Amino acid sequence: MIRNPKLGVISLFIATAFYGLYGIFSRFIGSAFGNFNQNWIRNIIVLAIISSILFFNKTKLISIKKKDLKWIFLWFVSGSWVAVLTFIAFNNLPISTTYLILYSAMITAGFVSGKIFFNEKLNKIKIVSLVLVLTGLFIIYQFTLTQNQIVYLVLTLISGFMTGIWNTISKKFSNNYPNNQLVFMDALSSIIFAYVGSLLFMEYFPHNIQNISWFWICIYAVVQTINVGLIVYGFNNIEAQIGSIILPVEVIFATIFSYLIFKEVPSLLTILGGLLILFASIIPSLSILKQKNKPKISF
Repeated sequence: MIRNPKLGVISLFIATAFYGLYGIFSRFIGSAFGNFNQNWIRNIIVLAIISSILFFNKTKLISIKKKDLKWIFLWFVSGSWVAVLTFIAFNNLPISTTYLILYSAMITAGFVSGKIFFNEKLNKIKIVSLVLVLTGLFIIYQFTLTQNQIVYLVLTLISGFMTGIWNTISKKFSNNYPNNQLVFMDALSSIIFAYVGSLLFMEYFPHNIQNISWFWICIYAVVQTINVGLIVYGFNNIEAQIGSIILPVEVIFATIFSYLIFKEVPSLLTILGGLLILFASIIPSLSILKQKNKPKISF
C-alpha cells in the first residue's frame, strides 16, 4: 500500500546522495581491513548504533510473521552476497565496466520485480525515463570485454540484479515491522554473510590498523544506518520501477563529491550522462511531488 509517495521520492533522492559518499569512504579507509572484514566490521557498528536507537526509543520488536519468511530470506540473500560478488567484479573488471553493468542490471531487476511481485505497469513516462537513464549510464561508462572476462561479467550482472531485488522486495513486508527493526535485521544478516566471505577467501584480520581508518569506517557505518532506513522507507512508499530510476542519481553525487574532495574533474561525457540521468529521475518524480497529501512518517 502506497502511503506517502512524496516522502518516498524525497527519501530516495537523499539516499542517492549518501550512496555517492560510499566510494569516498572506501578510498579513505583503503585496504586497511580488507574487503570482507571491512564489511562485517562496519555492520557490527551499524548493529550497535541501531540497537541503541531501538533501546532508547523503546521500540517494540515484532516477531517475524510466517507469511513474510520467504520474502525476508530473499531480502537477506540478495543483499548480503552483493558485497562478495562486487568484490570479485572490481578486482577483475575495469571499474567503469563494473559500474555500468551493475547499474543496468539493478534497474532491470527493479522493473522486473515491480512487474512480477507488485503488478506495476509500464507507461510512456517510465519508458522515456528508462531509455534516458540507460543512455546516460552508457555515455559515462562505456566498455569493452575480452573473452576471459565473460565469467566476471556474469557475476557482475548477478550482483546488480540482486541489488535491484534487495531494493524492491522489502515492499512485501516493510509495512509489518518498524523501519529501525529492518535496519537491524539487514545489518545482522550482512555480518553473517560477510564473515563467511572472509573465511572463504581467507582474508585475515590485520593487527596494525591506523586510527584514521577506524574513524572513517565508523562514519561509513553511521551513513549506512541512515541510508538503509531511507531505502526501505522510500521503496515502501513509491513504485519499485520509479524508485529504480531514481537511484542512479548516485552517479551525479559521486562525481560532485569526487570533484570537491579529490579534485577529480569530470569529463564532458560524464556531465552529459549525468544530466540525462538527472532528467530521467525527475520526469516520473514531478507528478508525485506535486501531489497534495499530508505526510505521515512511520518508523
